[in-house]
Amino acid sequence: MSRWRSRVRDRAAETLGTVLTATLIAGAPICALSLLSQVEFGPPVGEILTFRSYDQPRPTWHLDAKQSSTNRSCILKPAVMAVSHGSMVVERRLPGGRTFLAHWAGGPTSDDPGNCGNDVDLAIGLAAMQTLVSIDATAAYWHFVGS
Repeated sequence: MSRWRSRVRDRAAETLGTVLTATLIAGAPICALSLLSQVEFGPPVGEILTFRSYDQPRPTWHLDAKQSSTNRSCILKPAVMAVSHGSMVVERRLPGGRTFLAHWAGGPTSDDPGNCGNDVDLAIGLAAMQTLVSIDATAAYWHFVGS
């Protein structure tokens, strides 16, 4: 084989390697985004969130929800919900995954006119639901540590 053919073959292999590397680098974010779209955020159906008091200060903020039966907006205040030691069951995830249907049983959800009720079906957005899950996990941790 001549030197010229050898150089052409080496350059071709080098170019092919560069093209493959560039394709992999460019394709990785697309693959990651594709896989990310398959991930479901938020709690699974059947998850039970418990609200209990613990020694650490409770957040004083509130989350928005809607009563499923009336579609009336209402307020969830985790600090108020913890007083009655109530619980919330995630019953369904609506198509699109951005809204959850859950059932709250316990005391009032708020100490103002925006109270959802003591025993109510709720529609809760993804961000609010993830916040409630994190509060439940924190409360469980402090309950365990304090035991």
